[in-house]
Amino acid sequence: MSSSTSEPTASVSQRQHILDTALSLMSQRGVDGTSMRDLAAAAGLNVASLYHYFASKRELLVAVLDERGFIDDLAAGTAGRAAIARDEVDGLVSMLDDILGSMLEVEDFIRLMLGEVMRGDETAFTVGTELFEATQTALERWLEESEPTVCDGPGAPAVARVLRAFLIGLFFEHLSGVLDGDADADGDAATTFHQRAAEAAAVLRARF
Repeated sequence: MSSSTSEPTASVSQRQHILDTALSLMSQRGVDGTSMRDLAAAAGLNVASLYHYFASKRELLVAVLDERGFIDDLAAGTAGRAAIARDEVDGLVSMLDDILGSMLEVEDFIRLMLGEVMRGDETAFTVGTELFEATQTALERWLEESEPTVCDGPGAPAVARVLRAFLIGLFFEHLSGVLDGDADADGDAATTFHQRAAEAAAVLRARF
């Protein structure tokens, strides 16, 4: 009886160990420079055991994001928490805050992915494209449900593309250190992100 209850815990612990090892190894060698065999050796596993948890490097990269809550936060932040918060605070600002906060939580992974995409790694490019598409879909859905007046004229897809570009551009400024020297920045990254989210919401609504 005791073995059956401990196996899931051991399995979860092993999976977490693989994810942590993968992020560390890929940060040093890059995605393309880290083979599944390398990862298995670094994690103290044989290759067959590694493939039991993750069938490919693409699946592994998605799992890192999922394990850190970015994928769940993307869906919940756009369709759930921000919508619920509309009665208390500005829902659009709250939604942008949620996504930017989730990006901060996986900053090391985003740094890795950005570098790999710029180097032309196909796996990183595929995962990045899927994330862009998921972000676009989530933003469109949130806008249609929670801020339809902002979409009057250009439509939800166009407004979502503008917001997606804003989120990516702002986070890139953070990664490159531009925000650190911004005279308008006030405090840490999260505080500055909130200020910029409020500005973006104000600009979108300025024509109404």
